[in-house]
Amino acid sequence: MSGVRRPIGDEVVCGDAFAFVDTPDAVTVLVCDGLGHGDAAAQASREAVRIFQEGPGLAPEAVLERVHRGLSHMRGGAVAVARIERERVSFAGLGNVSGWIAHAEGRQGMVSLPGIAGHQGRRTQRYEYALPPHATVILHSDGIGDRWDPGSLPGLFARSPAVVAPTLLRDAGGRRDDACVVALRRRA
Repeated sequence: MSGVRRPIGDEVVCGDAFAFVDTPDAVTVLVCDGLGHGDAAAQASREAVRIFQEGPGLAPEAVLERVHRGLSHMRGGAVAVARIERERVSFAGLGNVSGWIAHAEGRQGMVSLPGIAGHQGRRTQRYEYALPPHATVILHSDGIGDRWDPGSLPGLFARSPAVVAPTLLRDAGGRRDDACVVALRRRA
């Protein structure tokens, strides 16, 4: 598992954040894109990470619901939580954090519901996906364009997540927004 982020343009602080919880049975990750940029966005993302780390064993939709409630007194953000267990991914998202299951032949999108954690949103919902062998789970903020294609990046998804995440940031990340990308693989 690996993640990278960078702030918009010449900004010093990044409004996007991520965190992992690694247990013997699963790896769970949260990505939060705080609304806007700068200190207020970074504060919202840090709060989402803090809430996530308080309940490491919770299901993704329960974590998302707690983050949604916890960000109600601040700017809020787009948030996604994914848990990888053996041959499946459980995913819950609110807003425009993208979730993908990528492999050499292509990718499958995961469903994130419309809304803003902390402000607007429906009831959270978990979606389940099969995780093929050697696939990589990718979560990224909207600072990473959705047009990247595993087919146009030959050999990338056979590499370590520590290579995948920064390559996607470099190749698909724009400079007009904070950007964050996380890459995870299932355990063998």
